[in-house]
Amino acid sequence: MDRVWIFVFIGFVAVVLSSVSATLTINEISGPDYIEVGSQDELVLDCDFTAENEEDVVLKWFFNGLEQQIYQWIPQDPHAYALGVLKPMIDNSFKISNDPRTMLRALKFKEVTPELTGNYTCKVESTDSEQVMTKQVIIYSPATSFDMFLMGGDDEFPGDEIIFCDAKNILPKPEFNLYVSGVNGSLEEPEMFEVTKRVSPNDDGVYNMSITLAFNASYLDVGTTRFVCQLDIPGTNYSEVKSVEYFVDSLDLKRTTEGLTDNSLMTEDSGKDRISSSIYLVLLIVGSLVFAT
Repeated sequence: MDRVWIFVFIGFVAVVLSSVSATLTINEISGPDYIEVGSQDELVLDCDFTAENEEDVVLKWFFNGLEQQIYQWIPQDPHAYALGVLKPMIDNSFKISNDPRTMLRALKFKEVTPELTGNYTCKVESTDSEQVMTKQVIIYSPATSFDMFLMGGDDEFPGDEIIFCDAKNILPKPEFNLYVSGVNGSLEEPEMFEVTKRVSPNDDGVYNMSITLAFNASYLDVGTTRFVCQLDIPGTNYSEVKSVEYFVDSLDLKRTTEGLTDNSLMTEDSGKDRISSSIYLVLLIVGSLVFAT
């Protein structure tokens, strides 16, 4: 009986030592976090993993979750296989190294298009374990135009003044906001005024957006009030800011404006300018509605 327990103990120790020496780890997924459309011709995502003393290792890539597999490779196999919705864009012969244990682990796309925006998951499996890591990649296009205007009020929007911001042909969907500069230059939501936001995506995923803020100058403090329009694509370094200043004189309440950017700004000194500004606003709004349809 003692011999039986000895053999059992030895077998247990062997299993433990084997499991301790086996290692399966994904070290990192290297590659860009974001790419501007037209800035480069290809995209490579490298799943750097370690598999020591592991058996039956398989590497798989997935797109936007674990339901859409797009790539598979078994180390030591000279061939990898592209699958799924992105198959035509994948170069399954691309080698990241000449080592047969790692050479086909990377995912290479032969072109860079907005359809590649999403989450890429590398999953490495063995007989006894698996490791998973995900990386987000954003393919973006900056706005082809971004404008900010100050103009007189009209019948559509309540208030005697209107701030209008307009951005066209941007993807993916950006964050587009209008702020009032507060104490110490902090940006605050213009809660006291009425803000209207229009978002018009088209079939290609390109967005046209506008923000209209109508306000009564009598509600502003005496002095200068700064209005700021900010356009950002989350997950990228793309950001644009435009601003205008509105001045209220404490003596005669005359109000003037001074631009902090290269925007075209209108003042109360010219009735013609206000009429043309209102017409421009109507045209921009109609244009946004046309894009929406």
